[in-house]
Amino acid sequence: MPNFCSTYFSRYVLRFLYSAVICFPFLLSSCENCTFISDNVQFAAVSFYDANNKATEKTFNKIVGVFTRSNTEMPNSLEDTTATIFELPIFSRSDTTMFVFYKYVTLNSVRDTIKDTLTMSYKVNVEVLPPDCGYDEAINDLEIIYHTFSNVEVLRAELKEVNSDNPLPHIKIIE
Repeated sequence: MPNFCSTYFSRYVLRFLYSAVICFPFLLSSCENCTFISDNVQFAAVSFYDANNKATEKTFNKIVGVFTRSNTEMPNSLEDTTATIFELPIFSRSDTTMFVFYKYVTLNSVRDTIKDTLTMSYKVNVEVLPPDCGYDEAINDLEIIYHTFSNVEVLRAELKEVNSDNPLPHIKIIE
């Protein structure tokens, strides 16, 4: 008497069919539409202010993020950037991130580099969401632990979107 597997289907085809029949209900159960919309962000909005407490536009030749544990540069940096608000990416796998702001100045045909540093600490809370949504990272308790600017102030310790409802940046730097 011939074997059913060898007569009609190969063993591999049967394994695939059995797997598909078993997995199909699980695949259908995870096909929810994700309606969760987070207002958490993974960057710190930094604004520069003058002595009169007025937001000013600043230009930096380079802004580099540094992983504080390994003291290595982040792969992406901001180059030749002029803005009123700078969005600095937060490395959420660590509790501190450092940024170095470079400004090139030429005085009497001599080029000099002005370097300022901003190091911040924070807490990351991860919330697991339904399968289609993944997870949400909330960054809060933002603190400045070191800086070389004249004055730095944390305006919003929770990293939420900067919009018309929350117009203030997360960090205010006064020069």
